[in-house]
Amino acid sequence: MKKKIAENYGDYIKVGEIKIGRGIKGGNILVSNNQLVHIMAKHGVEIEKVGFSVLQFIKTICSDYNQIRSTRDGYILVVYSEHLSKIAIIEINLSLDGFWEIKTAGPRSSSTIEKKALVWDSAKRYPSGNGNRSN
Repeated sequence: MKKKIAENYGDYIKVGEIKIGRGIKGGNILVSNNQLVHIMAKHGVEIEKVGFSVLQFIKTICSDYNQIRSTRDGYILVVYSEHLSKIAIIEINLSLDGFWEIKTAGPRSSSTIEKKALVWDSAKRYPSGNGNRSN
């Protein structure tokens, strides 16, 4: 399950991918062991309250996200679900090495996320020619 990207990158776990045509560069989504520890310490209790381990939560969002929104420093993968009272998010940044690196994850209020610019939405149909598609 752990993937050694390169000797000087440390240990990462591949948890998903951004597919081509989602409004941002396609590529693998990885989480470092250090970030997992951070997420467990800062948001572990919140995540467990919605019925997931931290790693399960991250993998679920990375496979089921239905929106990508931009932030000042990167992007947010968002899962809206009728099963969650809050939305589930993961903040990602593009690493210098070309993969998407998870910075944090957790349940959030939809009101703060909806203020972020929408980049891609699985429910929308995009006109051809702009590099986006709905799936």
